[in-house]
Amino acid sequence: MTTVDIHTHVIPDLPDHPTRLADDRWPSFSVDGEVGRLSRNGVVVRIVGPAAWDMTARIGEMDRAGVDRHVLSPIPPLVCDWGTVADAASWARHLNESIAALVRARPDRFSGLGTVSLHHPDAALDELDHVRQLGLCGVEIGTDAGGREFDDPVLLPFFEQAERLGLLLFVHPLILGDSTSFTQRIRGRELTFGLGMGTDTAIAAGRLVFGGVTRACPQLRVCLAHGGGTFFWVLPRAARLWDQPPRPAADRTAALTANIVVDSVVYDPRNIGYLVSALGAERVLFGTDFPLPAQDDLRGAVLRELPEPERQQILGQNAARLIGGEGWAACGS
Repeated sequence: MTTVDIHTHVIPDLPDHPTRLADDRWPSFSVDGEVGRLSRNGVVVRIVGPAAWDMTARIGEMDRAGVDRHVLSPIPPLVCDWGTVADAASWARHLNESIAALVRARPDRFSGLGTVSLHHPDAALDELDHVRQLGLCGVEIGTDAGGREFDDPVLLPFFEQAERLGLLLFVHPLILGDSTSFTQRIRGRELTFGLGMGTDTAIAAGRLVFGGVTRACPQLRVCLAHGGGTFFWVLPRAARLWDQPPRPAADRTAALTANIVVDSVVYDPRNIGYLVSALGAERVLFGTDFPLPAQDDLRGAVLRELPEPERQQILGQNAARLIGGEGWAACGS
């Protein structure tokens, strides 16, 4: 059985935007021995160990955990929602080519997700073609597009193109500090991490589903980070109103969420049990948030209470079906 971690982050080679543009909003990264520091807005936002940037160290960690493949995505502070069209597009292009280089160096161990400058929808749409050419499986995006919600009509061509190209959209909240951008009522490290990120993801998913995006793009492949946040916990309540007749079955919540999958970063086997019962084991993928310290379950212990066939589905079979290809060399095909 192959174990695939769908939710892992990496710090690839970064562009020189902070120095070239004299703008410290752009991320920068420094290494001091075994400690790496990622800064944004002149403040250190992540402290990481070598496995975040050194692929030899990373493979060692994977081997110790018994994980065969990592799907590499940019560490969230690298997904930037500001800048001019040219600066934002060049930032995304550099990251995508850097991650693709890591994948090419070890295609037996890595697949990759890039990113796009979604606050500039036309540039983001163009970058999707390049992502596909690079052999990446899809892109990591935040929970909005520089202030635009996902059901904004100007974003629909982006989602349609991702659907046509068969690229996975990995939706990950981009909250950096101890407060959220969408409400002042969620503040402090614990609530921001536990409630803010989950709520932010649910808002994005709700816009995709109830805003018409998944109806317009029924084959669009979306993976929601952190078990989908709070989305699938509150969906039965929303569905109680949305699914009322005379709405046809093809336009009800079961159909509109059919191509949305989630990862297993939920920390509690009881939460995994609910997701499996609500979505089916085929729509849950193993993830760890590696190498960030919030997650220490690198071996899939959170899946321990599931029957073995469902464990195997989640640990690797679902990812192989979703983003695999012949020898994993044709992601998204």
